[in-house]
Amino acid sequence: MKASWFCGAYMVTALFAATLPARADTTLVIGMAADPTGFDPEAVLNNTSGFVMATIYDSLIRYKSGTTEVAPGLAETWNVSADGLTYTFHLRKGVTFQDGTPFNAKTYIQGIDRLLNKQSPDFIYNTGPVENFVDFTYEDVVSYRAVDDDTVEFKLKQPSAALLASLAMVWNGVVSPTAVTKYGKDFRNHPVGSGPFIFKEWRPRDQISLDANPNYWGGKPKVDHLVFKEYPDPQAALLALKRGDVQILGDLSSQIIPALRADANIELLTQPGLAISGVGMPFDVAPFDDKRVRQALNYAIDREAIDKALFQGLAAPMTSPLPESQWGFDKSLKGYGYDPEKAKKLLADAGVKLPLKVEFLTYNSPRGYNSAGPDLATAIQAYLGKVGIEADLRKVDMGANLATIRSGKYQGLFMVGFSGDNGDPDNFVGELFNSKRIPVGNTARYRNPETDKLLDQAAAEANPDKRLALYSQVQKQILDDAPWIFINSVLQVRAIRKDVKGYMLNPTQMYFGMETVSLEK
Repeated sequence: MKASWFCGAYMVTALFAATLPARADTTLVIGMAADPTGFDPEAVLNNTSGFVMATIYDSLIRYKSGTTEVAPGLAETWNVSADGLTYTFHLRKGVTFQDGTPFNAKTYIQGIDRLLNKQSPDFIYNTGPVENFVDFTYEDVVSYRAVDDDTVEFKLKQPSAALLASLAMVWNGVVSPTAVTKYGKDFRNHPVGSGPFIFKEWRPRDQISLDANPNYWGGKPKVDHLVFKEYPDPQAALLALKRGDVQILGDLSSQIIPALRADANIELLTQPGLAISGVGMPFDVAPFDDKRVRQALNYAIDREAIDKALFQGLAAPMTSPLPESQWGFDKSLKGYGYDPEKAKKLLADAGVKLPLKVEFLTYNSPRGYNSAGPDLATAIQAYLGKVGIEADLRKVDMGANLATIRSGKYQGLFMVGFSGDNGDPDNFVGELFNSKRIPVGNTARYRNPETDKLLDQAAAEANPDKRLALYSQVQKQILDDAPWIFINSVLQVRAIRKDVKGYMLNPTQMYFGMETVSLEK
């Protein structure tokens, strides 16, 4: 009797299961305004590429969800010596790269060799144009080694206050050494990491397609496919989101925010932003090599009027080289107010003959640090014209913009912005204004030995109070030297359809944690 009941129940259950429809594949589409330039985290340095790489690669350490606080990643635990000079990382076991290569101390050290060992056959600087955070992250490292299969060790020449936070950056994603050797210079077009999504295809100027990694150590992602699709036109991006062709929209243009707020099927997400926007001035080119000229251009701009007109209440005037949400921000600084008469006087005192004609380069799409996109450049152009600066605006795509201003040779004014990568003030002021970072980070080519000295001291200082005091001095010095026209800092803003569940903003703007995001139909 028991046997007959069991068989009957089994047959009913099997029949019922057989009649259920198979779960349909789910595809989540993310809209962005520009095209990537590649996907090698140690060779490519722009947010658009970073958005995609955050889903392909893991780092040794990761950020806690929604924050820049560090948490275990490919390293489960770590120890730091009392003198701050030895870091020991205990690696997660059982992890494989997406091509089946095991992740362990040996393969991790192969990746570090690629960055720091000129004798490595895969040395990153032999692969073509390279822009990265290698020096920023590892400049204090004097040695590294695999202690055993599951442990690696770094030795430093001096303490590095930001090392742990920097290791979590998307730009320190861990790559498969097998794939690096296989693809060589073309690895940036064939990325292989250990992250939640596997790269499948890149159609330039269109989209990047990825599939869920079924063997991901953190659990298989909740969607089967992930697509990053380019929408350079804000209205086309808005329409795609409203129709459901896109579920998450980044690089939001401020001009579409009212329409997004009015749509009951869309949710607008905001977070205090680690993002700043301004205009770079070539520090080594006359007349911008005169501090009075650089200060004059700062006084020429009405930031509050710009923020009100272009940013829908989601931006604040910069009063420091740091955004207000960054720890270390000096609230006592007042920045540059709008004073066109003072601007004219400073230009006269500097002997500038007006009108001064200069090219003004801008990117042609919204960015996470500038939701107004090229409209901000147009507004700045108008204000400069009022004090006799005739800026000839030239719009190019983001890749061309970065290539030009990072060449170290550009002679004109240029739109510039930055999104924080690791939550540490050194990532802003150190990367953007230390002369060691010319020309990739420090695109204005700003040089001041006193600023460099303060920045180096702050980066190595372990005492938080002493670091704060040093960064206060740094901010005052950079603000006075005015290598940028400091414009504004913005909230991070993204839009999602309400069927997206589990998505959370990160202050770095990267798409971390996408394995936890699902679509609820």
